[in-house]
Amino acid sequence: MNQFKAYVMVTRPPNGILMFIGILAGVALSYSKIIRLEELVYSFIVAYTLNGSSMVLNDYFDREIDKINAPHRPLASGLIKPSHAILYSIILALIGITFAALISSYCMIIAIISYIVAFLYNSSWKKSGLTGNFIVSLVVSAPFIFGATMSDGYISERIMIFIIPVILSNTGREIIKGIADIEGDAIRDVKSIARIKGADKAALMGAIFYISAVLFSPIPYFMGLVSQAYLPIVLMADAGFIQCSIKIIKSPSRENAIKVKNETLGWMLVALIAYIIGGIL
Repeated sequence: MNQFKAYVMVTRPPNGILMFIGILAGVALSYSKIIRLEELVYSFIVAYTLNGSSMVLNDYFDREIDKINAPHRPLASGLIKPSHAILYSIILALIGITFAALISSYCMIIAIISYIVAFLYNSSWKKSGLTGNFIVSLVVSAPFIFGATMSDGYISERIMIFIIPVILSNTGREIIKGIADIEGDAIRDVKSIARIKGADKAALMGAIFYISAVLFSPIPYFMGLVSQAYLPIVLMADAGFIQCSIKIIKSPSRENAIKVKNETLGWMLVALIAYIIGGIL
């Protein structure tokens, strides 16, 4: 991996794109469902740079852990120096907050608060285990609030019903991710469910959060917040989460946990598509 590629990969491009799609979902689920061309461009920059900055910080604080859990990552492998990573993260954060401010003051506030929470998680709150898992999930739900606020011009109560399954499913993913990271997490004394209670209980708890998200997913339809087009797509995502739950309970190994957490990202994307189509049709 060359230096340029390392600086791109350390920002986790798929995560940044998912964050942007989350913003679009927030727009689709808002009252007005309006987004101007410049807001589309600005919101992509906000999603990518702030997510990228957070991912760089994550790798910075976890560089010793990653030498065990993910030695291929740019900081763990030595391709990017820690001091350069900090500077890179600051630049990305300033770009993201600047473009959020260009959209609106409310969007800037949401971006700043979300970024501060992500920073605190990366620097210290990650060690708290389940509490840290919830905090990450709150940050992951921020793009929905950002998108709805960008569209409506204020933070509405409507979007809150949609972020509950997002928080539940992502918390399940974080718990299962802890199974894959047991060995490395011991270095920072991360009190993950997998380390404290064992892989079997972590697998069960992660599956419970997945199933809770599945059970909650039809509620926006029954409340009349989305169209009928939402149901078949979200049911596809639900089937994927159920399958992942069964897989991890049957085999709570490190290798399987890595597969399941990666598959979950795909099903999250399907759920986002359900939100967007159900919101605009």
